Amino acid sequence: MSSPLVVQQIPGGPLETNAFLVIDPPTSSALLIDAPPDTHDAVVAAVQAAGASVDTIVLTHTHWDHIVDTAPLRSTLGARVLAHPRADSVLENPADIGIPIEPVTPDGHLDDGDTLALGERTFVVYHLPGHDPSHIALYSADDGIMLSGDVLFPGGHGRTDIPGADQDTMLQSLARLLELPDHVTVYPGHGKSTTIGDERSWMVAMTQDIS
Repeated sequence: MSSPLVVQQIPGGPLETNAFLVIDPPTSSALLIDAPPDTHDAVVAAVQAAGASVDTIVLTHTHWDHIVDTAPLRSTLGARVLAHPRADSVLENPADIGIPIEPVTPDGHLDDGDTLALGERTFVVYHLPGHDPSHIALYSADDGIMLSGDVLFPGGHGRTDIPGADQDTMLQSLARLLELPDHVTVYPGHGKSTTIGDERSWMVAMTQDIS
């Protein structure tokens, strides 16, 4: 590739949930990963500062802290919204949690094995349930990055003690991540980035007994 991807982390909301603006410098094409609360203005400012054009918002899953600003960002950026097929019902009927969430009907779907182009790049979609049935992540082998949502964090994985979550399913998803090379940088839904290599030892220990 002629130049590396630019990945800008934009946290927002009470849980400091990460949105990621991912830019392909040669084309100035960009995609946005997740739309946490109170990120609209920061995302728009970052897009304008970079001289980029966002045509796609990818929602990794349907938990409220990742979707609150989806509708306003779609409107401002003129971007399509893509999510897993199992996300539709929640996005169209968001739960009343005391925070207003405008319903969103996705413009299209991403499922396991699908690809998503970003300028000169191609991301492969991983369906990685366990934390949420609709959970997806994007992986670029050429760039050595994964945008992981809430599957993998530094030192741990997404919660499985909440509705729709399942620990055994999470372990299956973690086992799939172990197939990735150590050098892959992981950009999680909360906190700082990590690498597959830095997280490998505990993931191996957790998944060694699954069939």
